[in-house]
Amino acid sequence: MVALVKLVDAWFTRTGNFILQGKNPRPVFSSSISFTLNPKSKIAVIGDSSKTDFLSILSNKFVSHPINSRSYPISLKDSNFKTQLLRFVNNGSWGHGAHDSSGGFTHLSSRYEFFKDLEVDELLQSFIADQSYNSNFKFNKEKVNNLINILELNGLKGQFITTLSNGQFRRARIAKELYKEPSILCIDDPFLGLDPFATNIVNQVLKKTAFDDSIKTTLVIGLRIQDEIPNWIEDIVIVNENGILKQGKKIDLIDDINKLKNDFNKRHDLMKSKIQDKLSLYSNLFNNNKDNNTNNELIPIIEMNNVNVKYKGIPIIKDLSWKVNQGEKWHIRGKNGSGKTTLLSLITLDHPQSWNKSIKIFNIERSPGKVNYFDTNKLIGFTSPELHAIYPKNQTVFQTISTGYLVGSYIPPNNLSKDKIEKIEIFLKMLDLSYLKDIKFSDIPVSKQKLILLIRSIINDPKILILDEALSAMTDEDVIKGKCLIDQINTTCLVIGHVDDEIPKCNKFIVVNGARHGNYEFGDI
Repeated sequence: MVALVKLVDAWFTRTGNFILQGKNPRPVFSSSISFTLNPKSKIAVIGDSSKTDFLSILSNKFVSHPINSRSYPISLKDSNFKTQLLRFVNNGSWGHGAHDSSGGFTHLSSRYEFFKDLEVDELLQSFIADQSYNSNFKFNKEKVNNLINILELNGLKGQFITTLSNGQFRRARIAKELYKEPSILCIDDPFLGLDPFATNIVNQVLKKTAFDDSIKTTLVIGLRIQDEIPNWIEDIVIVNENGILKQGKKIDLIDDINKLKNDFNKRHDLMKSKIQDKLSLYSNLFNNNKDNNTNNELIPIIEMNNVNVKYKGIPIIKDLSWKVNQGEKWHIRGKNGSGKTTLLSLITLDHPQSWNKSIKIFNIERSPGKVNYFDTNKLIGFTSPELHAIYPKNQTVFQTISTGYLVGSYIPPNNLSKDKIEKIEIFLKMLDLSYLKDIKFSDIPVSKQKLILLIRSIINDPKILILDEALSAMTDEDVIKGKCLIDQINTTCLVIGHVDDEIPKCNKFIVVNGARHGNYEFGDI
């Protein structure tokens, strides 16, 4: 059997954007690595951020030393040999423009059918074949249809990309990469941000792809330490910053994997305790956010009375009656595509059907003429993967946070008061982020970017804080920092999240899986 990739005592270096403060190229791993990938292996790479580095090496990223220590033997005989790394780290970015390994985006207005035009959106088949709406390029319909069948997308043919749920779009992204027929497709965090139902479907299509002889691509998936390993995986590579810790058959490495998980949980608990202790030193900052309600009576802040949302006559949200009281923290639960983000968009006035007298926010009806976007959102803090996708990356970290003092603007304000400047600096200090203050937003890791956008969402003391998968695709340390920060805030919170470890403390929940049929579940946590 001819290997796809062979690493023999290989060192790798990274440069430029990978360094925040360094001056010289530094090694990706502190030790040399040796590894062989054979065709149609069923393999998972397990680790922290190091797994992404390892997948990048397999995908021909970084510089190898000596130069011939990384080889692709099969490529000597096959001029079509290709490698690809597909990442879902920014899992909320999808739609028109999602043509590279990091995603793409479509703004909310397009997602909610305000626009439906091939210039701003595209059909599933065209997306998979990477064909623009005005292209003369003819794609292989048989190959597209075969991939649609293998990845269980048959019921979505002819649909616009922006109408797909997170899980559906993830399968479309995988189909898009398989259409290019890479010899190696590395998929990092394939289940990140998916609900259990969507996770199961994506897992099944990956299994089908791995075993399907009509697909010549070899899949390599990257998993976090705490992730469950799919049952179809046969081989494991465990990595950290030093390089490969263990590699071999999954059945032979079970004890090593369990020890890795136990050590991870211990580190996680210790880290959480330290961050909580540090944030407690700034309790006065958070107490300033507390609403004056000495009688502890329930004060409605969001009220919906038989709210309905329809697309072309088809219900998306039906007969929803829901009340959120001041200070409550709600976990909004439901499968991908069940209507969670649509529900939140009604509150922020991002949805075309937001102007509805059946909705009252801050005791004001949402009738046309009674409210406007700016007056409403100056009291609402918000962050999500979609915001992350469209947010300008050319500002410094300090400037990025400062835009949280404004409404509907990504332009940093001029002449900030001394108190506002000090407040930003305190938030950066208590989360150990002061060293990032003057660095461009684009030059910091994605996890830190999301943490900075979280600070931005709360910097202006919002009365309602909306967190749509705000802590997904972050490092474990940054997730803990984000959760501890949110737990300290004395304001009304609405939270979407599928992974328990990424959900801050909530005291109420609503389940919207039956929203299309008017069925909801409410309860206390």
